[in-house]
Amino acid sequence: MLQIDISHLEYSELVDFANTNILDFGNFDMEIMFKADYNQSKIIRDLILLLFQKNNIEVPWKNRFVLISDELVNNSIEYGSLPLDKNRFVIHFQTVEGVLTINMEVCDTGRGLESKTSSEMEELKKAKQSSWFEGYLWKRGRGLFQLVTNLVDELYFRDNPSGGLVVGVRKKMERSYKKVEM
Repeated sequence: MLQIDISHLEYSELVDFANTNILDFGNFDMEIMFKADYNQSKIIRDLILLLFQKNNIEVPWKNRFVLISDELVNNSIEYGSLPLDKNRFVIHFQTVEGVLTINMEVCDTGRGLESKTSSEMEELKKAKQSSWFEGYLWKRGRGLFQLVTNLVDELYFRDNPSGGLVVGVRKKMERSYKKVEM
């Protein structure tokens, strides 16, 4: 698994790292350590766009995964960590027989004022997916459960043994082999 800490990197340095170290953009694992700082989420967002471009994934899904990564990263910053804690973002692409599986996980430190365990998140997910929640779609707090759940095959939670919450998504997609100009 490729590992990089972007706490003090510019986006161009992350692009250079990806282009130099990812030999097959359809099959790789990358772990990114980032500061619990919203400026870091922009770098990750831009990386998602690059990775999806390298995989010839079209605009609707590229944009959807930017939204998903923003939700995961920003929630880890807002709820699960203290300012400038180090969080972890993991992205996994695997292509088998023309099917691309994309897995993204974010792990916070569990030190935030509103941090939760995986069981608390599962309970919250059930409550927000109930019919009661349907009338409150305009309210804050719907991103992870309402938006992300509708875009992926699986949204899951687990406790990190070293502290914090891991929030992950998984999506399988048919590969498009349309050539994209870069």
